[in-house]
Amino acid sequence: MNRTTKFSLGLGGVALLIVALVSHAYYWYAPRARVGSPGIEDPTSQLFFGARDLPLRVWIPFPHQNLAALEHAIGDLEGLSEISSYLMSRDLASLPSFGPFRMPPARDLVVAGSPDGSRIVVAATVYPAVAVLARLAGRLAGNAWLAGGPVELHGRAVEVEWRDGMWIAAQGESAGLETLPVPDLDPTHSLLRLEQSLGPVPKGLYRVDVEARGWQIVSAEPDARQDSDARPRAKLPSELALVAASIGSPPSPNSVIETFVLLSDVGGAGEQIARSVIAHRGVGERWQLPGERLLSGLGFEVSEGTQDGWSLAGYDEAAVLAVADQLSSISELLESVDEAPLNLGIWLDLAAARGALDGVVGTLSALPLPATEQIRLWTMAARSLASLDQSGSLSLQIGGLPPRLDMRLERQGTD
Repeated sequence: MNRTTKFSLGLGGVALLIVALVSHAYYWYAPRARVGSPGIEDPTSQLFFGARDLPLRVWIPFPHQNLAALEHAIGDLEGLSEISSYLMSRDLASLPSFGPFRMPPARDLVVAGSPDGSRIVVAATVYPAVAVLARLAGRLAGNAWLAGGPVELHGRAVEVEWRDGMWIAAQGESAGLETLPVPDLDPTHSLLRLEQSLGPVPKGLYRVDVEARGWQIVSAEPDARQDSDARPRAKLPSELALVAASIGSPPSPNSVIETFVLLSDVGGAGEQIARSVIAHRGVGERWQLPGERLLSGLGFEVSEGTQDGWSLAGYDEAAVLAVADQLSSISELLESVDEAPLNLGIWLDLAAARGALDGVVGTLSALPLPATEQIRLWTMAARSLASLDQSGSLSLQIGGLPPRLDMRLERQGTD
């Protein structure tokens, strides 16, 4: 074998080694969507299913990769921090970086917390080699977030430790673990466990699945998932930006139905609140329009009408008539719901609804006597949509007995 041949073989070997290293680094460390299932004997799985005194828990496989994938699919996760702050009394969106990584390079990560945010535990099954290097680098740099020890995070005392192959950061009293069986679940991008209701979201075990066409948050119970996947998907009429509805139980032609409708054919931002309409069917009082009590006190009149058993109310008569023309389409949308009762259903066009909600917030904020709580709620809704920086449609249904959540986003141009 001559020198040139040896050199060529050696160069080829180096190239293969580089390709192998790059492939290894990409597979284990590069941001991309990867699914996983909780390990039956993994301590992080035991924490996720067993820390029942911390009723809000999230499990993410390969967090250093999946967080970026989830953010790309769902939107700006930090932009959703206002919603988590409103529901949990704490902003849980930001954590210090794990060395050069935004999140610990790990097989999985669990975040468990109390509703008031006074107790939070973050635990990750860090890759063994990374764990050794992280602890060493932390000791050399005096970085307790990596090495372990007390840390002050956003003015709160946090204790960091390494235990049973896990990196753990805990605020408040340690979680008491119950020994519970880890169910055999299909692979997913994330799991959410609620031991109690979180705002309108009922307690239960939910999965987050990311696909090319969008994403979904649905019950992780096998039967509920099959029912949800088999349910036909209704489309929002193009003339409407948003429909929110509630249907009483039992479902029947005489059920009480409440709907809030925002029209999408709006000329300017100042007209948005005038294009909102309430459609009510059945006994009892109807929902209120945005800022209705305050605007009525300032002399604004509500235009009302009836059609086909529905009572309609809105600030603008033309908007009321336009929604009256869409009642058959709205009824078809509601008939696609097979969960009874429907505590809350929302169907919206992301682009149109973002503009409409911004207009509602702008109008309420400009009032001489601003309705502070209403502004906060409408602002939170507008910002949650703004964080979903995409075009497409979003549907959310909370209902059934027991109640459960089904939330799906479908990007524009997909079936």
